[in-house]
Amino acid sequence: MIRKKAFGIFGGFLAVMLVFTILSRAASGAAMARVETVKISTGTIDHRVSASGRVEAGKEIAVYTEGSQRVEEIFVREGQVVEEGEVLFQINLSELEEQITVARQDMEKARLQNQDIQNSRNQDQQNQETARNRAAEDYDAAVLKGEQSIAEAKSAWDAAEVALREFLESSTDKMSYSQNGEASGESGQSGQIDDSAGSEEAGAEWERRKSELEQAVTDAKRTYEEAVSSKDYSIQEAKRALEDASKGVTLDSTLEQNEITRQQEEIELNKLLELQAAEGKIKAPVRGAVTEIMIAVGDFTSDGTAIRMADASGESYLTVSVDRTEGEFINIGSSVEIKVSGKAEKITDYTVTGIVENKEDKSLLDVRIDLPEGVLETGALVEAEIIRKPENYAATLPVEALHEESSGYYVLVLEEEQGVLGTELAVRRLDVEVLDKNGAAAALEEGVLSGEQEVVSSSNRMIQEGDRVRKKEK
Repeated sequence: MIRKKAFGIFGGFLAVMLVFTILSRAASGAAMARVETVKISTGTIDHRVSASGRVEAGKEIAVYTEGSQRVEEIFVREGQVVEEGEVLFQINLSELEEQITVARQDMEKARLQNQDIQNSRNQDQQNQETARNRAAEDYDAAVLKGEQSIAEAKSAWDAAEVALREFLESSTDKMSYSQNGEASGESGQSGQIDDSAGSEEAGAEWERRKSELEQAVTDAKRTYEEAVSSKDYSIQEAKRALEDASKGVTLDSTLEQNEITRQQEEIELNKLLELQAAEGKIKAPVRGAVTEIMIAVGDFTSDGTAIRMADASGESYLTVSVDRTEGEFINIGSSVEIKVSGKAEKITDYTVTGIVENKEDKSLLDVRIDLPEGVLETGALVEAEIIRKPENYAATLPVEALHEESSGYYVLVLEEEQGVLGTELAVRRLDVEVLDKNGAAAALEEGVLSGEQEVVSSSNRMIQEGDRVRKKEK
């Protein structure tokens, strides 16, 4: 009886323990987080960047007119598409006519100045020619006069020498000279003068006469030498004068500079006349879009560009600006899908042709897509989606299974553990290296996860490493 009662009590105890175990497992299961899991798989990571932009012409054209023209009216606005020959703006004709009058007066003034300079040059050249001719005449005269003076001096020198020689030959001694002298006119006194006195006087006279003739020769020779020296000096002076007169008139470049100025003024005048003939209307040289207007009504035009236009007759391009972080996923050759504002269909088969830093905002990148002629209208507003060519990865997970903290990325995987109540599931943290990711999936470095491991992708509550969890029933 007692034995039976003991078995009954023990059986009741087991029953109570079973109930408590069931209740404990139920309570524990109710307290556990419910999770969903995924496994790694092969896949691709796509990157799509969306941006908007406006189609621009591949070639830009500058429209300009003459400077200092008052703008009377502007007929276009930026972004407007205009046809070739369409009037862009109008200048004031009254002020244009005044400028034409002033330009003509300036040209006439320049013409008269040039004429005066030319007349002065001609007179200077004529005076120089006269001076040269006179210098040549003076040179010839100096040569002739010098030769005549030399000839005369030489003749006088020769005559003096002849006279001296004849004197010496005709009276070989003083006595013969005395006899000749007595015979020549002193015979009436011969009886009154003795022989001794006559001889002395005759000798003295002979010496005096010889000295006179010798002095005459010396003087004539000196005169000749002076004539030769004077001729050389006169000819040298006349030669220098002739050389100076033959150098020509020194001319400055005033006339040539004035002529260049006049030609420039003539070109400007012709431009003003062309503008007047066009009634002051500046027209579009090609069909295209107005990209920039750099003039204002009432202001004067400058010598630079007045209006910039995008030429719509050739190829065009699309430029969109994207954030630099998004630009990291874009490269030359990335595919582009274009959607024109207001149209449903997309234009495909185009690629990125250029990537440059935005000039105004360094946090942006400008992405260029070249477009063939006629694909899109210049100035059209479009949406572009840029797609980087996808890469295949051996280990990918949905991005919601990935966790991030300051030290990097990690995932939570399920592992079986033996607990008091039996086999249970717990989460364990694994640090992973992310190779690439987008908004939907992430590519991981191979070898960290196996294809059989289950990775927590969602949970109904916050969990951390070591927590016990339950898988949601599918």
